[in-house]
Amino acid sequence: MDDLSKIRKYLHQHPEISGKESETADYIAKQLKSIRNLKIHQGFSQHSILVEINGDAKGKTILFRCELDALPIQEENNFDYASSSQGISHKCGHDGHMTIMLGLAKVLAENTPKFGRFLILFQSAEETGKGAKAVLDSKFLDQFDIDYALALHNVPGYPLSSIICKEDVFTPSVESINIELTGRTSHAGEPDKGINPSNAIAEIITYFSALHQPDMDKSNYFVVAPIHIKMGEAAYGTSAGKGQIGYTIRSTDFDYFSTQKKKIENSIEQIASQHTLDYKINWLESFSANINNKGVVDTIQSSCKKMDLKYIEKETPFDWGEDFGLITQHYDGAMFGIGSGEETFNLHDNRYDFPDEIITTAVDLFTELAKQLSK
Repeated sequence: MDDLSKIRKYLHQHPEISGKESETADYIAKQLKSIRNLKIHQGFSQHSILVEINGDAKGKTILFRCELDALPIQEENNFDYASSSQGISHKCGHDGHMTIMLGLAKVLAENTPKFGRFLILFQSAEETGKGAKAVLDSKFLDQFDIDYALALHNVPGYPLSSIICKEDVFTPSVESINIELTGRTSHAGEPDKGINPSNAIAEIITYFSALHQPDMDKSNYFVVAPIHIKMGEAAYGTSAGKGQIGYTIRSTDFDYFSTQKKKIENSIEQIASQHTLDYKINWLESFSANINNKGVVDTIQSSCKKMDLKYIEKETPFDWGEDFGLITQHYDGAMFGIGSGEETFNLHDNRYDFPDEIITTAVDLFTELAKQLSK
């Protein structure tokens, strides 16, 4: 535990943002090279690393995944292992998740279950929603015939080391949209001679407000959050000719989410056309809904009972996005939460810090799941 805590604090002190995790990957690879009986794969997707550990007999292939990246947030903490990178810090706990997987790699390599093959993915660029897609697009995982995929996320607000899980949707589909509107500038004294996007922006705001339905108990749950808006420049003699507006949307129903996206695109086209504006839509930071397989969830629950861990069955999905969802669209599997304390600061809070106390609990649970699922 002391060694794992030191590793976690080193990772916390040296964070890197999505897609830029070269030094983090080098450090992880160095730690892995000190462990015998495992094979390390690199260079297949961004800075991602895949560890391969094989049992003596044929069994199921299990993929475990964690994340390499930190967030563009300035840390407020002043402890001795605080972030040394200006404006970047591990405020989602990925430093802890990586440490857990290093611990798991050591346990599985030194005490490999008889049956099965075990893959541990240290994945680049989770926070932007690009990492899982890049790994899958590389086709590198196809050679392993993966049976199950597992991941966790620490969750503030829950008892320390409790396990939080549910069948079906665990986290929603989340995607952001950026809308650019282009008209024509004119003199502010003659606005009718130009094409100003202000009325179109007002209609778009009204339209998105009508889509917002935050009640997760209803089938049409659809959260719409306005993110940014810009129009023209601070040039008071000129009527604006350009505008831009962005939203983040989420839904627990993937099909409904896809249908709504098409409706949104059609509505934006109509609004822009009515106001004689050119438009451009960019969908950004896509996170697919995380679908938990019933059989895997049952195994998580029974393993918690065997290990005397507090298991909390969540009634509704969490409302944050997670790009492991794209992996569960390809493989049977599950993500579960591990409580990081009821008084812990929220994720993405600049005062947050991952609790080292839950590392060994997570390693032990993943080890048990490896044994149960690989037979």
